[in-house]
Amino acid sequence: MIFGYSPFDSLFVLGATALAAWLLIRRPVRLMAYLPSALCLYFFIPFLTLLTLWQTIPLLLLARIGLRARVFLPRSARPILGALFLIFCLSALYAFSTGTDLERAAIRSLYYLSAFALLLFSYEMSRTAEGYALFVRGFAVLGVVLALYGAYQIVAFYAGLPMRGIVRGTRGADIAFENGLLRINSLANEPKRLGYVMFVSALACFALAAEQTGKPRRRYHVAGAGVLAISITTFAGSYFLAIALFLAACAILYPIRMQAWLVPGAGALLLAFALGYGQPIAETIQHGVERRVAEIEVGLEGQRVYRQELYAQDYFFEHPWQIATGVGIGQYYKVLNREYGPGAGYGDGGSLVPMNSTFFELTFDFGAIGALLFYSGLIGLILQLWRNGQVFLTLALLFLTVQSLTILTQLYVALFVGVSLGQLQNAPRHAPRRAARFSFPNRSFEPVTKRSAARTPSDPPVL
Repeated sequence: MIFGYSPFDSLFVLGATALAAWLLIRRPVRLMAYLPSALCLYFFIPFLTLLTLWQTIPLLLLARIGLRARVFLPRSARPILGALFLIFCLSALYAFSTGTDLERAAIRSLYYLSAFALLLFSYEMSRTAEGYALFVRGFAVLGVVLALYGAYQIVAFYAGLPMRGIVRGTRGADIAFENGLLRINSLANEPKRLGYVMFVSALACFALAAEQTGKPRRRYHVAGAGVLAISITTFAGSYFLAIALFLAACAILYPIRMQAWLVPGAGALLLAFALGYGQPIAETIQHGVERRVAEIEVGLEGQRVYRQELYAQDYFFEHPWQIATGVGIGQYYKVLNREYGPGAGYGDGGSLVPMNSTFFELTFDFGAIGALLFYSGLIGLILQLWRNGQVFLTLALLFLTVQSLTILTQLYVALFVGVSLGQLQNAPRHAPRRAARFSFPNRSFEPVTKRSAARTPSDPPVL
């Protein structure tokens, strides 16, 4: 039995938001452990829009900035973040003055402001050993929870047990298949938005394992491998494409370490084929890739075009000058609908059809200048993390950046950018690049005591 929205959704969101507000008042650093889950779990309150935790909690962080009337920001990041904020202001002004959808302009503007607040909060909290440790552990726990419920979805479907499926608003739920195999979505909203979260969670498990010995080390390794294995059953083409591009980039950044990673990976694949599980999974992945390639080849000539990226790409070629400056925050829904008719921007019943690409969405909202500035900043930050030996943050932010080309990952990117800036703020200047170990330089994951918690760095610079 598949179920979707229920009154429990609203209670869950209200309770989790109240907990976040209490933590912000009493001990804000503890919120770092819950942020990874808040940006993923798909429970909502149907009010104006579907209010989820990834909306309510960043809004709390935005309200916190307003109440404190000050912003913590590293000096090195001020130029690029300041330029992006200026572009945001100009785009919002353009949308409100000339746009045709003022409601979306307001909602999207609030979304970007809350993402900025998320970045600032994660930067401030991750400058302490406790905040960073809680952040990584929170990701590891999230991955295990998502993997366990994903495995339960597979068992429940074939055993006829109740399970939460892909929730389609308040009107019901369904499930997805690829070549006859169930595609899990666990506690996320869709399979394609689950894979990258589980991948980063697996990286967190492996990173924690590098800090342990004996049985705890083996447990983290098993947890990470299990999370990765279950993530395959999302059968999301964009997820597999991101993994391929990610491995190619890793071969450049960590050529020696890649050899060590490929040996157990190849062994796991051979074992899966030997046990009879590899063949159907490989065929399903191949089927999904072929289907998506055919979808791209047909493009806008198809009888039903679902992927808004195809409309966006065509619009780029037809309106190069307009896309250079963007169409205004939140306006691309109506712009595409006006250009291409039903199915573009709005789906059946007038519902919004979002873009499955951070790159395309940022280009529509901020123009090509803003999108290129955003991605050049991410590449620069990844290289700086790599030079400082921050392997986990390098790999996680690299994967999220690659995945953002085909999925919306803005909030997770903002979270990791803030954490990365906080860690770099504490790193010694001009430090030589450390050996490529999957660990945390100068970070201990022993239980935090009152004495160790008191040893925090001085306050970051105030903007």
